[in-house]
Amino acid sequence: MKKKVFFEEFGSLYYFHGATQNWKMQGFHFHKQYEILLFMSEGAKLEIKNRIYNVKKGDIFFINNTEYHRTEGREGEEYKRYVLMFEPESVAQMSLGFGFNFTALFEEYQEEYINHLHLTGQNLKIVEAKMQKVEDSISKDITNIYNENQVKLELLDLLNTLNQLFDSFVKTEKDKRQIAVLETAGDGERMIPYRNRIEEIKKYIVEHIEEKLELDDLAEVFYMNRYYLSHYFKKETGFTLNQYITNQKIMAAKKMLRSGMSVTEAALRLSYNSDSHFISTFKKMTGITPGKFAKGKNGNNV
Repeated sequence: MKKKVFFEEFGSLYYFHGATQNWKMQGFHFHKQYEILLFMSEGAKLEIKNRIYNVKKGDIFFINNTEYHRTEGREGEEYKRYVLMFEPESVAQMSLGFGFNFTALFEEYQEEYINHLHLTGQNLKIVEAKMQKVEDSISKDITNIYNENQVKLELLDLLNTLNQLFDSFVKTEKDKRQIAVLETAGDGERMIPYRNRIEEIKKYIVEHIEEKLELDDLAEVFYMNRYYLSHYFKKETGFTLNQYITNQKIMAAKKMLRSGMSVTEAALRLSYNSDSHFISTFKKMTGITPGKFAKGKNGNNV
């Protein structure tokens, strides 16, 4: 039987906390937002594409905008849940600023792990409290810039906590079968866990940020196949190698511009091909040109 799937329109940020009875979605829906769904009652059913879950209180799911899904409460009983949906673009810029992919829960581990957790005890209380903080901040006038900022901060805090809990689960599973990358050294061969190797690469990038930093060059420096370097870097950090390098270069550029260095000098120091390439990259990452940033270096730029 063919599934009934429909697109549903929501605002950029949608939140629901409550209970309903005899809840049953007639068809599968999907939307452009990422969704956090925390079940606070027993017996509901969740279907994501071809997967069916009979959920328990404390089950939390991370559903991305390509996964059609539907929920159904147990007949005659209250169906309690938290629902939080947000557009991934609203978090992407903040992820770049922090150098951490806050939406990895919705984008990573799709092949190895199903993106959900079962929360109990203190972990459930912590997550529920953070969901409540999001709710409290949304209830305020978000046309006020300070209240709008508070909503973003509470959302990031929630995502940060959920990533930490999920990473703890993933690390436990990965430790059972730690993936290693082969490093060929001058004095022979030895195995180094890829997570440690990625940290070394990140450190190298920061220390050599003024250089060109191409994938092939990094692969040669670290005696790694370029495919594995690219694959495991994205898997571990949530960013492509180029995204990470660009983010670090823009952070370095901000320091240079604050110190009084000209746009041309900064572009040259950071090995950009041209001023125009540097300017367009800087504006894409920060929303303003490096020239405007430099003029406001004594103001509130961060």
